[in-house]
Amino acid sequence: MNSGAIGLIETKGLVGGIEASDAMVKTSDVVMISKAYIGSGIVTVICQGEVAAVKSAVEAGTIAAKRVSEVLATHIIPRPHQELDKIISGKSVRSGRGTIPKSRTPKPAGSSAKASASSAKAAVEEKKAEKK
Repeated sequence: MNSGAIGLIETKGLVGGIEASDAMVKTSDVVMISKAYIGSGIVTVICQGEVAAVKSAVEAGTIAAKRVSEVLATHIIPRPHQELDKIISGKSVRSGRGTIPKSRTPKPAGSSAKASASSAKAAVEEKKAEKK
């Protein structure tokens, strides 16, 4: 995400989001960069371009979406910080959950089998100690 602006339209239902996206790209020089399913039927579509183009695209998209759906929110962010790209692309946040992804470090091969075998040995030794 370099310069320019991003525009967001949040609608109730996918049809409104698609209608908004269609109107945005047809009326202004913008590109669609993302869509997000928030939950409960809420969809957010995000476009990117120059500030003036994004403003007119969001206005056109809002009008179009209101014809077929409910528009819940619209927003324009001029000159977004590059860290927003991680959120929009989903690289640092799971989509729809708002939680940071779990660590992807693989466990050593056979570590669970070794752990269960050693705990079984410890249980056997404890029983032997109790009998004495």
